[in-house]
Amino acid sequence: MTDTSKNILLSDVQGQGFLSIFNDLSSELMPHELSLLELMEGLDYGGFDSTLRRDASVDPKDMAMVVVYSYMMGCTSSRSIERLCRRDLFIISVLKGVSAPDHTTINRFIKRNGSQIEDMFYQVVNRLGEKGELGRETVFQDGTKIESRAGKYTFVWKNFVSKNAEKCEARLRKCLHSANSLGLSILCEESVEFPSVYTELMAVKERIEGMELKLDAPSGKGIRLDPRVRLYRKLTEDLNKIRDYDETVSAIGEKRNSMSKTDPDATFMRMKEDAMGNGQLKPAYNLQCASDSNYIVGCTISCDRTDYETCVPMMEKLSWKYSNYCADSGYDTVRNFNYLEENGYTPYIKPQDWEVAKTRRYMNDIGKYQNMEYNRDDDLFICANGKKIVKVDSGVDKKSGSSYGVYRCCESCQECPLKEKCMKSSKKDRKEFQAFMEHWELRNKARILLESDKGVEIRVNRSIMAEGSFAQMKSNNKLRRFASFGRDRAFTEWILMALAVNVKHYANRRYNYNLDDPDWYEKKPA
Repeated sequence: MTDTSKNILLSDVQGQGFLSIFNDLSSELMPHELSLLELMEGLDYGGFDSTLRRDASVDPKDMAMVVVYSYMMGCTSSRSIERLCRRDLFIISVLKGVSAPDHTTINRFIKRNGSQIEDMFYQVVNRLGEKGELGRETVFQDGTKIESRAGKYTFVWKNFVSKNAEKCEARLRKCLHSANSLGLSILCEESVEFPSVYTELMAVKERIEGMELKLDAPSGKGIRLDPRVRLYRKLTEDLNKIRDYDETVSAIGEKRNSMSKTDPDATFMRMKEDAMGNGQLKPAYNLQCASDSNYIVGCTISCDRTDYETCVPMMEKLSWKYSNYCADSGYDTVRNFNYLEENGYTPYIKPQDWEVAKTRRYMNDIGKYQNMEYNRDDDLFICANGKKIVKVDSGVDKKSGSSYGVYRCCESCQECPLKEKCMKSSKKDRKEFQAFMEHWELRNKARILLESDKGVEIRVNRSIMAEGSFAQMKSNNKLRRFASFGRDRAFTEWILMALAVNVKHYANRRYNYNLDDPDWYEKKPA
């Protein structure tokens, strides 16, 4: 950069907007700096909290620009951003002569403005759409897991806590029996629910505290304690434990099976990076991205270990409605198919048996209901030996929400010559299986769409666009582990990184003169 441009950058530009700097220095600034100015100028920053430090008020627009630019430069921690603010000429120009904010101010700005930063991200997405950078026809969704800042060995397992709570409850019922024998309670522990037992034991504890007893008397060999003192100590210990167990189970929730002690929002998941090579679980978050023309147009975060429940929240986050939706087999559920069809999306979701269904072993397996003849009118199957398999029961799968039917053969299969090939277990008398008919029909529709020319083209673009955004964020920008605790703060880091990736991609397209032509790989005719 020339001396003249340096003088302009360091001059007092108080009262000038970003675009004035952009017009003056367009020949001197780098493409990513010009793109950042172009995309973030004129956004609505009214919701940002500007009271970040005592001695001075920081302009939210300037702080937002500084933070996004720092993420583009690979500086994600507040201290590294502070160091960048003291030496980078572009940031000095953006601050308009104001002293560089310290790391506490930067950290406070990111912490207090999580929802405002997310709103700023979608404002930039809308601006990209106005500039013709988005196709607005097909959206691609994919997810990844990013490790939390919590320690690897801070796990709390829900099943283990629940078992300990049951044991503690049994001990407390025995304590109530002891209290009855001592005349401290008249409640029968066998005929009431545990909440009533807990309330009565708390009252028993208060009664003992009101007595003139040495509750802190020493204990040990040869010392005979008062039975009421021994009961009080057991009650104190187990009542505290059962309260902690209940709080832990409530923090984990119904949909999770684990959490971290130092980061309760994080769930222990199986990561692709396994340093010990033993399938170790790590505390992490499930991050989702929706992509269009190699831009990230939507982001969500969840504590789920799978992607089943992430489709609907993502579609509700998008700024506009798309015609086509494409995702991998992790989103193959009846709930997602029905939601997409009801809202006008064409679902290009790969079935979970997409690859295995093409194998010869799968297609020749006469025991699978997918390979049997199905009579839709009578709702029954015809096996390879010509016997009818009728529906005898039905149910709903708790995990996926799919309804299924239980089908059983009308006749005995003991003398059937195809029994060994049809039935895995030789002990059963008749063929019986569960058939997810609704899911089966939806998967067949998805196969027809995916095998069409349009479907093949969309699948090729999914591998480019959905995976490409994660490559930029995880490999190039080195986002492998969050630097902050909590779900909200981790999501703010993810949004800032997604915004930085979008600006860098726009800068590359601007530098190569590819604007107004959204990225899309067209399949060449054979």
